Amino acid sequence: MSETIVPRPWQRTAEIVAITSPWVRLIAERWIDDHGRELDYWRVERVPSVIIIPIWRDQILLPHPQFRPGVGRTTLDLPGGRVPSDATPLEVAPQIVQRELGIPPAAILELALLNETGWIINSSFSNQTLFGVVAKVDDAVEAATPLLYRAVPNTFQQVAELINDLECLQCRAVLQEWVLSRIMANSW
Repeated sequence: MSETIVPRPWQRTAEIVAITSPWVRLIAERWIDDHGRELDYWRVERVPSVIIIPIWRDQILLPHPQFRPGVGRTTLDLPGGRVPSDATPLEVAPQIVQRELGIPPAAILELALLNETGWIINSSFSNQTLFGVVAKVDDAVEAATPLLYRAVPNTFQQVAELINDLECLQCRAVLQEWVLSRIMANSW
Protein backbone atom coordinates (compact mmCIF):
# COMPACT_ATOMS: atom_id res chain seq x y z
CA MET A 1 0.00 0.00 0.00
CA SER A 2 1.43 3.38 -0.94
CA GLU A 3 1.89 6.16 1.54
CA THR A 4 -0.37 9.21 1.18
CA ILE A 5 1.59 12.34 0.38
CA VAL A 6 0.17 15.45 2.01
CA PRO A 7 1.06 18.57 0.02
CA ARG A 8 2.64 21.42 1.91
CA PRO A 9 0.28 24.35 2.37
CA TRP A 10 1.02 27.50 0.45
CA GLN A 11 2.64 30.27 2.52
CA ARG A 12 2.35 33.97 1.91
CA THR A 13 5.71 35.64 2.42
CA ALA A 14 4.95 39.25 1.55
CA GLU A 15 2.34 41.73 0.48
CA ILE A 16 4.04 43.70 -2.28
CA VAL A 17 1.33 46.32 -2.78
CA ALA A 18 -2.36 46.85 -1.98
CA ILE A 19 -4.60 49.46 -3.58
CA THR A 20 -7.92 49.85 -1.79
CA SER A 21 -11.21 51.57 -2.65
CA PRO A 22 -14.65 51.17 -1.05
CA TRP A 23 -15.64 48.54 -3.62
CA VAL A 24 -12.45 46.78 -4.69
CA ARG A 25 -8.96 45.95 -3.49
CA LEU A 26 -6.01 45.14 -5.80
CA ILE A 27 -3.32 43.08 -4.09
CA ALA A 28 0.10 41.87 -5.17
CA GLU A 29 1.59 39.16 -2.96
CA ARG A 30 4.52 36.78 -2.88
CA TRP A 31 3.77 33.13 -2.09
CA ILE A 32 5.72 29.88 -1.67
CA ASP A 33 3.68 27.13 -3.36
CA ASP A 34 3.37 23.47 -2.36
CA HIS A 35 6.51 22.65 -4.39
CA GLY A 36 8.65 25.32 -2.70
CA ARG A 37 8.54 27.72 -5.67
CA GLU A 38 8.31 31.45 -5.02
CA LEU A 39 5.45 33.07 -6.97
CA ASP A 40 4.16 36.62 -7.36
CA TYR A 41 0.39 36.59 -7.37
CA TRP A 42 -1.92 39.48 -8.28
CA ARG A 43 -5.58 39.39 -7.32
CA VAL A 44 -8.66 41.54 -6.97
CA GLU A 45 -10.96 41.27 -3.98
CA ARG A 46 -14.39 42.75 -4.46
CA VAL A 47 -17.08 43.38 -1.90
CA PRO A 48 -19.92 40.83 -1.98
CA SER A 49 -22.63 41.06 -4.62
CA VAL A 50 -26.30 40.24 -4.51
CA ILE A 51 -28.54 39.16 -7.39
CA ILE A 52 -32.28 39.52 -6.80
CA ILE A 53 -35.13 37.52 -8.33
CA PRO A 54 -38.13 39.87 -8.02
CA ILE A 55 -41.46 38.05 -8.28
CA TRP A 56 -44.72 39.90 -8.87
CA ARG A 57 -48.02 38.31 -9.89
CA ASP A 58 -46.15 35.04 -10.47
CA GLN A 59 -43.73 36.66 -12.92
CA ILE A 60 -40.01 37.41 -12.70
CA LEU A 61 -39.34 41.11 -13.30
CA LEU A 62 -36.36 42.30 -15.32
CA PRO A 63 -34.90 45.78 -15.72
CA HIS A 64 -33.90 47.14 -19.13
CA PRO A 65 -30.64 45.74 -20.48
CA GLN A 66 -27.70 47.82 -19.26
CA PHE A 67 -24.39 48.73 -20.83
CA ARG A 68 -21.52 46.74 -19.29
CA PRO A 69 -18.13 48.43 -19.77
CA GLY A 70 -16.34 45.12 -19.13
CA VAL A 71 -17.97 43.49 -22.18
CA GLY A 72 -18.51 46.65 -24.23
CA ARG A 73 -22.26 46.22 -24.81
CA THR A 74 -25.66 45.96 -23.15
CA THR A 75 -26.74 42.73 -21.48
CA LEU A 76 -29.96 41.46 -19.95
CA ASP A 77 -29.51 40.83 -16.24
CA LEU A 78 -31.51 40.33 -13.07
CA PRO A 79 -31.38 43.26 -10.65
CA GLY A 80 -28.19 43.24 -8.62
CA GLY A 81 -25.49 45.22 -6.95
CA ARG A 82 -22.82 45.40 -4.29
CA VAL A 83 -23.25 44.77 -0.56
CA PRO A 84 -21.34 47.38 1.48
CA SER A 85 -19.41 46.10 4.51
CA ASP A 86 -21.90 47.69 6.91
CA ALA A 87 -24.96 46.01 5.33
CA THR A 88 -26.42 42.59 4.57
CA PRO A 89 -27.82 41.30 1.27
CA LEU A 90 -31.36 41.47 2.68
CA GLU A 91 -30.83 45.11 3.69
CA VAL A 92 -29.61 46.27 0.27
CA ALA A 93 -31.98 44.17 -1.87
CA PRO A 94 -34.99 46.56 -1.53
CA GLN A 95 -32.88 49.57 -2.56
CA ILE A 96 -31.53 47.68 -5.57
CA VAL A 97 -35.06 46.69 -6.64
CA GLN A 98 -36.11 50.34 -6.32
CA ARG A 99 -33.06 51.60 -8.26
CA GLU A 100 -33.34 49.06 -11.07
CA LEU A 101 -37.11 48.52 -11.33
CA GLY A 102 -38.65 51.59 -9.67
CA ILE A 103 -40.52 49.45 -7.13
CA PRO A 104 -40.46 51.03 -3.64
CA PRO A 105 -39.10 48.99 -0.71
CA ALA A 106 -42.53 49.12 1.01
CA ALA A 107 -43.93 47.06 -1.89
CA ILE A 108 -41.69 44.10 -1.06
CA LEU A 109 -43.62 41.69 1.14
CA GLU A 110 -40.95 39.07 1.64
CA LEU A 111 -37.22 38.63 1.12
CA ALA A 112 -35.56 35.21 1.22
CA LEU A 113 -31.88 34.34 0.90
CA LEU A 114 -31.04 31.50 -1.45
CA ASN A 115 -27.74 30.99 0.36
CA GLU A 116 -26.84 31.97 3.91
CA THR A 117 -23.08 32.42 3.52
CA GLY A 118 -22.79 33.34 -0.14
CA TRP A 119 -21.16 31.46 -2.97
CA ILE A 120 -17.48 31.99 -3.64
CA ILE A 121 -16.79 33.50 -7.04
CA ASN A 122 -13.12 32.83 -7.57
CA SER A 123 -10.82 32.81 -10.54
CA SER A 124 -7.07 33.01 -10.70
CA PHE A 125 -7.34 36.80 -10.47
CA SER A 126 -10.61 37.74 -8.78
CA ASN A 127 -12.35 36.89 -5.50
CA GLN A 128 -15.88 37.75 -4.47
CA THR A 129 -18.88 36.36 -2.60
CA LEU A 130 -22.30 36.20 -4.30
CA PHE A 131 -25.69 36.10 -2.60
CA GLY A 132 -29.03 35.28 -4.15
CA VAL A 133 -32.25 36.84 -2.85
CA VAL A 134 -35.87 36.22 -3.84
CA ALA A 135 -38.05 39.32 -3.41
CA LYS A 136 -41.82 38.80 -3.32
CA VAL A 137 -43.46 42.02 -4.54
CA ASP A 138 -47.01 42.83 -3.42
CA ASP A 139 -49.39 41.80 -6.22
CA ALA A 140 -51.62 44.79 -5.37
CA VAL A 141 -48.81 47.23 -6.25
CA GLU A 142 -48.44 48.36 -9.84
CA ALA A 143 -44.99 47.20 -10.92
CA ALA A 144 -45.23 48.41 -14.51
CA THR A 145 -42.79 51.29 -14.01
CA PRO A 146 -40.73 52.87 -16.81
CA LEU A 147 -37.75 50.84 -15.54
CA LEU A 148 -39.50 47.50 -16.11
CA TYR A 149 -38.31 45.87 -19.31
CA ARG A 150 -39.88 42.45 -19.19
CA ALA A 151 -41.99 40.21 -16.95
CA VAL A 152 -41.36 36.50 -17.45
CA PRO A 153 -44.10 34.05 -16.43
CA ASN A 154 -42.97 31.86 -13.57
CA THR A 155 -43.28 28.54 -15.38
CA PHE A 156 -40.51 25.99 -15.76
CA GLN A 157 -40.37 26.48 -19.55
CA GLN A 158 -40.34 30.31 -19.41
CA VAL A 159 -37.71 30.40 -16.65
CA ALA A 160 -35.54 27.92 -18.58
CA GLU A 161 -35.76 30.21 -21.62
CA LEU A 162 -34.88 33.20 -19.43
CA ILE A 163 -31.80 31.38 -18.13
CA ASN A 164 -30.71 30.96 -21.75
CA ASP A 165 -31.35 34.66 -22.46
CA LEU A 166 -29.15 35.81 -19.57
CA GLU A 167 -25.47 36.19 -20.41
CA CYS A 168 -24.31 37.08 -16.91
CA LEU A 169 -23.04 33.86 -15.36
CA GLN A 170 -23.86 35.09 -11.86
CA CYS A 171 -27.46 35.87 -12.84
CA ARG A 172 -27.78 32.48 -14.53
CA ALA A 173 -26.34 30.69 -11.48
CA VAL A 174 -28.69 32.43 -9.04
CA LEU A 175 -31.72 31.69 -11.21
CA GLN A 176 -30.63 28.07 -11.68
CA GLU A 177 -30.13 27.68 -7.93
CA TRP A 178 -33.64 29.02 -7.35
CA VAL A 179 -35.06 26.60 -9.93
CA LEU A 180 -33.20 23.72 -8.31
CA SER A 181 -34.48 24.68 -4.84
CA ARG A 182 -38.04 24.71 -6.18
CA ILE A 183 -37.61 21.34 -7.85
CA MET A 184 -36.11 19.84 -4.66
CA ALA A 185 -39.02 21.23 -2.61
CA ASN A 186 -41.53 19.89 -5.17
CA SER A 187 -43.00 23.37 -5.44
CA TRP A 188 -42.95 23.79 -9.18
